[in-house]
Amino acid sequence: MKPEQSRIGLALSGGGIRAAVFHLGVLQYLAESGLFDRIASISSVSGASLCVGAVFAASGSKWPSGVEFIRSVCPKVRELILKNDIQKAALLRLPVSPRYWGNKVGLVARMLEKKWGITGTLQSLPRFPYWEINCTTFETGKSFRFRRDYMGDYTVGYVQNPGLPVSHMIAASAGFPVLIGPYILKTKGMRWTRDKWGRQEEAPVSGKYTLWDGGVYDNLGLEALHKIGRGLDDEIDYLLVSNASAPIAYKKRKAGMSVGNMLRLLDIAASQVVALRSREIFASVISRGDGMYLRIGSSAGEIAEGFGIPPERAEPLVKSCLSKQDAVKVRDYATTLLSPSPANFELIFRHGYESAKCVRLFGEAARVATL
Repeated sequence: MKPEQSRIGLALSGGGIRAAVFHLGVLQYLAESGLFDRIASISSVSGASLCVGAVFAASGSKWPSGVEFIRSVCPKVRELILKNDIQKAALLRLPVSPRYWGNKVGLVARMLEKKWGITGTLQSLPRFPYWEINCTTFETGKSFRFRRDYMGDYTVGYVQNPGLPVSHMIAASAGFPVLIGPYILKTKGMRWTRDKWGRQEEAPVSGKYTLWDGGVYDNLGLEALHKIGRGLDDEIDYLLVSNASAPIAYKKRKAGMSVGNMLRLLDIAASQVVALRSREIFASVISRGDGMYLRIGSSAGEIAEGFGIPPERAEPLVKSCLSKQDAVKVRDYATTLLSPSPANFELIFRHGYESAKCVRLFGEAARVATL
């Protein structure tokens, strides 16, 4: 099915501010190409949750139209990111805020409210498109999701129509182990059931659950929109995966115990999960023409080559896009919440935009050639 005739699901990966800006560029292309208004469901992890939260904040807690996104929302989000550094603001606040010393994720949430204007609860969000914010439940090792109509994981159970602050859920999604830390979800006063819609019996729960960055479980946010062996979620017909994950580079182990060694092991595990899920998506979705897969760091020339487009046919579009060196520079941009420089913002944003454009146009050209 063609994307312009479909209900589009967006699986947006983590990757700090790099991912947030890359995905913003992808959204800009979708808006310019007329696909933005086809978005029916969004699944976000970590940096992507920052991006989507900023879009909602810049549009008054509603999802904008494609025209609104181009005219006002995207410029506002750009200004939010460049002029309001949430990481620096949090670091400056931390020494004089003892109540946040053991709750850094709470401080990140506070900065999102104060600096980016992300306010309101999950009930403030619109019913459409569905937005699923992904975390990882430490106790069960499963994906814990927040959305307007429910939250939970299939092992713990679910709460219907949760009234938690959006800023807290975004911060929980970005709560990378060691660097930021967990979000503690207290269950007192909540009714938990075994199914998402509250039709089954109540589920026994612990007094609290520890939620980590969603990237620990699935940094692509795919599981909310696609189940292995079952296919796409009932709410969508077409899947766009935007992968702004950092690559695994060669790195020597430090002597003794260190934070760096612990993070390295997490990176290796996360990289393998991404690789396996990506292969399955290519085999079951992309190969049927039911989706697109964008990978940060892929140049226009490499995308064309991947689709089997002859160099002479690809040249006009390839020449108008970033070079391979610039694409790699974007890919290797540090995973951090620090605001980028205006030049780096434009580079990352442009790469996201061009990645979406090239994958769509070269993919369509390849399909036409096979007919």
